[in-house]
Amino acid sequence: MTLEQLARQGRRTETMTTAATIGAKMNQIRKDNIKQAFIDFQHIQHRSECIDSINEVTYYDDSGALSCDATWFTFENLNTPVVWIAGAGCERDDYDDLIPMVRQYVKALICVGDNVSHLHETFDRLLKGRVFDASNLAQAVSIASEITVAGETVLFSPTCEVGEDFCDYAERGDYYKKCVQSLKSME
Repeated sequence: MTLEQLARQGRRTETMTTAATIGAKMNQIRKDNIKQAFIDFQHIQHRSECIDSINEVTYYDDSGALSCDATWFTFENLNTPVVWIAGAGCERDDYDDLIPMVRQYVKALICVGDNVSHLHETFDRLLKGRVFDASNLAQAVSIASEITVAGETVLFSPTCEVGEDFCDYAERGDYYKKCVQSLKSME
């Protein structure tokens, strides 16, 4: 595992890696064993999970982010401009807590679903014409691929419970991954 691969996984992974390395050193575990453990480490699915890089744009699945607080922590781990794909689930006041993170990280917002008025009320003025609507996740991924450039990130972090279209956040995240993978066939 290179330092670049580790860094791409975000600050949370970097912090856990540092703590684990210190603990391992204190217990006299060999460097080769530590390195192999990080290579074998499986990231938690659907929580800040790096899916792929297509045309030098990195796609993350954070379908497990069922609240604005969960999305807030995900933003904290990114270090490139973000196109955020969100659903409509939080109350207006909860979105207000995300304003500093959106100001710092978000280049554009794609709102998925029917009732996205709270997202527009909170972020239209802040993002000035960079808030888009999508009727479904496939359309959102398509829009994101059109408006991103190399070095940017697309983050699916819905901030809401799973709707009628999916049985749980894992199924929703798997569908998002399929939508992202379908972009490869269009390259």
